[in-house]
Amino acid sequence: MNATGDYATHEMDSCCQPNSTHLSYDEALKVLDNHCRNIQHKTEQIPLAEAVHRVLAKDAVLDRDEPPLARSAMDGFAVLNCDGVASREIVAVNYAGDVGKLSLGPGQAIKVMTGASVPTNADAVVMVEHCQVNGNQLTVTELPHKPHIRQIGDLASRGEVAVKAGQIIGAGEMATLASCGVSTVEVYPRPRVAIVSTGDEVVPYAGEILDHQTRDSNRLMLEVQLQQFGACVIESRHVLDDIDSLSDVIENLLPQVDLLITIGGVSMGDKDYLPQVFSQLEIKQLFHKVSMRPGKPIWAGHHQQTLVIGLPGNPVSSFVGSILFARPVVDAFLGCFSRRVTPRLAVAGSEFKSKARSDFMVARFDDSSKVVATISSGSADWRSLTATQVLALVPPNSIIAVGDHIEVIPV
Repeated sequence: MNATGDYATHEMDSCCQPNSTHLSYDEALKVLDNHCRNIQHKTEQIPLAEAVHRVLAKDAVLDRDEPPLARSAMDGFAVLNCDGVASREIVAVNYAGDVGKLSLGPGQAIKVMTGASVPTNADAVVMVEHCQVNGNQLTVTELPHKPHIRQIGDLASRGEVAVKAGQIIGAGEMATLASCGVSTVEVYPRPRVAIVSTGDEVVPYAGEILDHQTRDSNRLMLEVQLQQFGACVIESRHVLDDIDSLSDVIENLLPQVDLLITIGGVSMGDKDYLPQVFSQLEIKQLFHKVSMRPGKPIWAGHHQQTLVIGLPGNPVSSFVGSILFARPVVDAFLGCFSRRVTPRLAVAGSEFKSKARSDFMVARFDDSSKVVATISSGSADWRSLTATQVLALVPPNSIIAVGDHIEVIPV
């Protein structure tokens, strides 16, 4: 723990010692980026009501001026300023949604509600608070300093882009698209993903377990992450450490998915068969092992249009590797590689240290919105993931003191 006794920069496995022959994180991401530029994007039309969290593939433009006619910005009376403070005759009431009376004569006023149309020749709306009404006679006690009228096209003009391509469609975008008269939208399909966990020691997370066994929790974690990234998980299964079984399953899944993610089996153990299986199946390697912590043994490659990412088996390594490498691949299929992995600046609330590689520390914000490392005993400590809000990026050979700026990646 650090001097406060609360948080510590956690030491990962000895397997994560740096090796100058390994790619840096930035280099690995660039390799992945360069490959993802060759993805052949398709689009599909779906109803707007079903488009939440999808990525817009084509700019959406306004189909009319906004507002399409002059509208009142408040409840009050539409007047002609040239009449000054003289008494006026109230000749009509315009409600929102009514066509209403669209012209004013000298000495006349029209009562208007917020959002209602105002006469084309009116040059001001006097708020109710500055008016006195006696029957159909209006006395203005104070002329407005500004017109309080939203003129035609004040917000936007017909043909202007309302939502740009590449934007994730959330509640605000849904409202904007609906306001443009959009009923269907052109979006990028969700990439199809398969997840394969490996290991003879891995058993279903629900059910009895022996002391020498490990629950298959990483696979469930990856399913949730990939869905949050915007992917569609079409297959998720566990395979024992057997070359033939692994080869059969992976060969069968490759033509069905855009992205295949494996968990475990990519390090230096006697039963880490996946690099051999990938080679036998002619999956071309992009890189294997990255100078980072946690997750050094990560493997990446491709088979035709299918991307393959082999994550290490430790839970923190899988969690971090998915964010750093699987998420940008999903983004690439959605038309915007690396959109979500751009680091943001925050203030460190605890000390962070690194050795000769990039560290991605699971971290959270404290009560004062400063970044603190999550308590952890290493990359196998799945408990640390429950409080994680960001990954704190610590460059190689760095010490980031309390109060210094630190880059973070939202999880």
